[in-house]
Amino acid sequence: MKRIGFLLMLVAGSADIAQAQDLQSGAQWASNVCAECHATRTGQARSANGRAPTFVELANTPGMTTAALTVALTTPHAGMPMFVLTSEQRQDIIAYILSLKINR
Repeated sequence: MKRIGFLLMLVAGSADIAQAQDLQSGAQWASNVCAECHATRTGQARSANGRAPTFVELANTPGMTTAALTVALTTPHAGMPMFVLTSEQRQDIIAYILSLKINR
């Protein structure tokens, strides 16, 4: 029984580590690719491109989900260049954006 509890704790801990790595990678991609137009960090009041929402605004948009951000990053739309990202890179950026949600 103790072994099962230990294994569950180990798996839960590794999931937290993987999540942290995803957020780090997402933050790096955001800084390297998205920051040309978007404010990508907490505390940045405005985006470089006035029509581009900040990542904090995106994260706090009512109904914003992983699915909605996936569509935004894979569907051409006005003003948004199409980037060629791997699925993993896209998921890392999405995880980072959603991590900026302000819990109220």
